[in-house]
Amino acid sequence: MTFLSRKVLLTVIGSMALSACGGGGGSDPTPVVVEPATPVTDGNGNNDGSAGISGSGQRSIGVITRFGSIFVNGVEYETDQADIFIDGQPATEDDLAVGMVVSVVGEINADGTTGIASIVIVDDEILGPINAIATTADGDSKQLTILGVDVIVERTATVFDNTTFETLAVDDVVEVSGFPETGNNLRATRVEKKSVFVDGESDVEIKGTVANLTAVSFTVGDYTVDYTSADLTEVTGELADGMYVEIYGVLAGQTITATRIETEDRLQDQVVEGEGLEVEGTITNYVDTSNFTVNGVSVDASSAQLKPTSLVLKNGLVVEVEGSWDGSILVATSVELRRGRIEIEAPVAGIDTDAGTLELTTGTSTVVVSVTANTLFDDDDQSGDRLSLADLNVGDFVEVEAYEDGDVLIATRIDRDNDEEVTEVEIQGVVEGFTPNVDITILGTTYDVTGAIFEGDDDTSLTLEEFFQALTVGSLIKIEVNSNAPTTAIKVEFEDSDGLDGSSNFDDDSDDSDDPDDSDDSDDSDDSDDSGDSDDSSDDSADDSADDSNDSSDDSDDSADDSDDSTDDGADDSDDSSDDDPAAG
Repeated sequence: MTFLSRKVLLTVIGSMALSACGGGGGSDPTPVVVEPATPVTDGNGNNDGSAGISGSGQRSIGVITRFGSIFVNGVEYETDQADIFIDGQPATEDDLAVGMVVSVVGEINADGTTGIASIVIVDDEILGPINAIATTADGDSKQLTILGVDVIVERTATVFDNTTFETLAVDDVVEVSGFPETGNNLRATRVEKKSVFVDGESDVEIKGTVANLTAVSFTVGDYTVDYTSADLTEVTGELADGMYVEIYGVLAGQTITATRIETEDRLQDQVVEGEGLEVEGTITNYVDTSNFTVNGVSVDASSAQLKPTSLVLKNGLVVEVEGSWDGSILVATSVELRRGRIEIEAPVAGIDTDAGTLELTTGTSTVVVSVTANTLFDDDDQSGDRLSLADLNVGDFVEVEAYEDGDVLIATRIDRDNDEEVTEVEIQGVVEGFTPNVDITILGTTYDVTGAIFEGDDDTSLTLEEFFQALTVGSLIKIEVNSNAPTTAIKVEFEDSDGLDGSSNFDDDSDDSDDPDDSDDSDDSDDSDDSGDSDDSSDDSADDSADDSNDSSDDSDDSADDSDDSTDDGADDSDDSSDDDPAAG
């Protein structure tokens, strides 16, 4: 398949953008490059007027949640006439997959829930061998070290292709889509195994900041890049220290022999002033509702509608932001939570495709979750592709992630595990009530916990008495039960209400909130280096060198650093424990 250069893509996208806007008539003739993905719509699946405008200048970046043609940020995009590119190569819809982060240029219909895509672009974050794997004590998440980047994968929320959460192994060469977080972290939405690493032969792709440039090489983190034979036609200007680039090449030891190098444009450099923009990603550099970033884009959400209305914005939340670009800031009209902390692993008791609801058996009662256009469907036996609510059957064992919107549970992820023998059911939710040392009620079911084992949110063992001394209504906990005794708990543990799975274990504390362009952390305590950090486009080589030299000595500080996150996240986060809905964290 022939590689299309960035310049050719620029021309294609620019001409299509002009065509969508009617070509002339005073519209801005400047071609626009779109590389990540920016959907065009309300994103909530609602027709709120602001999103129901047909097409001109609308862009959307987000995860493919399912097909029909493709669903991105709550909009079903028809792709019959779309030009689709994966890593610069022409592709078809059959090459797209659930969990990929894409950029969409297109038009949204008046209903706000359907549209027509003219361009779909996929650009993964990293491709390389797994050098190390760390697993949390509860087994719900792992950290993969890939070319110096810390990639967090989750048992339920990450889509796996040609591998599984359990079978990931050192030396697997994997391609990762996802969202950059603070420090050196990347939270994976999709991981695909490509091969097993062969030194000196395996292809890699990495994004990072050029440092220590010479006539023949430069460094990205701990890796030396030999660019003597590389195609540099897609580099804007001359290579220079501090330039943020994507490198394609072959890895041997700590050296990448580059075959091609491209300048990586920031999203905000690809959008025209006044253009409608939707961005999905992780909140970083949070100062207040008028000053934070999502996927590297500066956001002002001071006048935005929040969904759910109880949502408290802070670092680490995965959200979808919709609004318009004013030339330097995305002025948001809405911010919607895209990841929840309610988790249910249970058999399906009922399906209502008309109402868009799924009923799950938990204990002696059932829990109903609502499915929206934003719900990601993942089928473990089919590499995550083409599953829908209509494909589920009563009795299927599923893992559901959701958040509470009033009295309604909104599903953000549904993962069907066809190989699961249903012997244990797990329910993670907010404590609604309890009898000290006897029972706990969550999601409407009361569970006898007198014979359970107990753990804190750091996975340390607790006695029954110690657990209840720390328990409050509103605490986020996980209860594991046997399906043969559905209201008797086997294990009960506190869960982190402020972060997604793995956050308290692996997330880097960021002290750079005063620098909106720098989410790198001089105390990246679990990092071997800062190479490939998508948030580090403006980091200079001195910052990276300082990070690298401090990483190994700072490993022991993770727990203490992470426990101070609420302080670093801004004054608004200081009262999270009382104001924030744990289910929305």
